[in-house]
Amino acid sequence: MVAFERPEKSYCTIVMYHYVRNMYETDYPGIKGLLIKDFIKQIDYICKNYSVIKLEDYTGLIKAKKAVPNNACILTFDDGFKDHYTNVFPILKKKKLPATFFPLTQPLSEFVVPAVHKTHFLLAKLGAPRFAEEINSVMEKKFSEFSTEYFIDDKIKKAKRYKWDDNLSANLKWTISAMPVEIKNKVFNFIFSKYFEDEKEFCKNLYMSFDQMREMIEGGMSFGSHSVTHPALSKLSSEEQDKEIRNSKITLEKELGVKISAFSYPYGDFNEATIDILKKEGFLCAVTTNAGLNKENDANLFTLDRLDTNDLCKINEK
Repeated sequence: MVAFERPEKSYCTIVMYHYVRNMYETDYPGIKGLLIKDFIKQIDYICKNYSVIKLEDYTGLIKAKKAVPNNACILTFDDGFKDHYTNVFPILKKKKLPATFFPLTQPLSEFVVPAVHKTHFLLAKLGAPRFAEEINSVMEKKFSEFSTEYFIDDKIKKAKRYKWDDNLSANLKWTISAMPVEIKNKVFNFIFSKYFEDEKEFCKNLYMSFDQMREMIEGGMSFGSHSVTHPALSKLSSEEQDKEIRNSKITLEKELGVKISAFSYPYGDFNEATIDILKKEGFLCAVTTNAGLNKENDANLFTLDRLDTNDLCKINEK
């Protein structure tokens, strides 16, 4: 966790949220997220200490080289969970606060749960040891030529960035991130179908519908793109990246009837080709998962920093 002091007035703070739910009331209490009561407390704190503005307004001010409001704050929500409609939207609407939501389109267009969320729910259902066993078993049976390279054990931690995890959990995360996309999708699809029977119904329960998004737009909310399937974009070819970005934009603009000009990088992962594609496709800004604040005069609109909700909690505690 990165420690941040209370930002100077000239900085813009962009906050990133994912799951906002009472996990203990669901069938998957192991899902990591922000409790509703804690979200309300954080929104109250933001209202007292920041000026909440729209992402598109911030983009316009930076492009025009105009002053940004003091203590500016932008609220963003990734992945398009139904949590954002049922638990977040009513609170924001009541307080008349704007926010930008970045849904994935695969769950809505194809009724397929992206691998990143299959991981979350398989981990919550099985736990790390059993999930690792399942992956090792499928790899050995179906992709034996890769089974040694991506074998998951608890002996030596494969990546230092997972310093807070035990060896098994760290190596599980490393394998999921390092495994080739095509293989990962096949492995996770097989395991997911074993424990979750109706993927279409699962999508309907986990993600917002287009009708709900349209209602949110009428209520003052904005939407951006988060890709189709949530891949690590830098690991794709330029053509594959373009397909993920362009198809998501086309789907959202067709269904929502609004211009989509903001992007959120899946996993916070991108390269120069990604930015070039975004500019070509008419995007005006993009948000990362890099923990930091955006200084008015130095803001790069395609590499905007964000604070995770937990980072903002640390500021609140000071």
